[in-house]
Amino acid sequence: MTVQQPPVNSPSVSNVMRPLHDAAGWMKLIGTLSIIYGVITALTIIGLIIAWLPIWLGILLRGAAVEAQAAYTTGDETAAVTATSKLQTIFKVQGIIILIGLIMWALMFVLILVAAIGGSLSS
Repeated sequence: MTVQQPPVNSPSVSNVMRPLHDAAGWMKLIGTLSIIYGVITALTIIGLIIAWLPIWLGILLRGAAVEAQAAYTTGDETAAVTATSKLQTIFKVQGIIILIGLIMWALMFVLILVAAIGGSLSS
């Protein structure tokens, strides 16, 4: 039984994870600030409804930073996959939040436009 070695020109896990390892400090900082923001948001009545979101994203981001550092240091492929999977979740949630915000902005714009037209017609 022979063990197959990866091709010489294929990048190792450590090389692939280097950018995330280098950014891990920033990822932890943003994750911590997101958690703090979520806790502060939870202090308001309306904030209780949405406070879980920045807290969850902050925890995911800090976890991704830790996994990226582990993958870079040890060359562990599982840690690399876990780190990038957490980042994938963060990007998906952020994209959904932005889409919801844009849709709400468009609806408000239409409502204001309708109110302005309706107001000018009644005068």
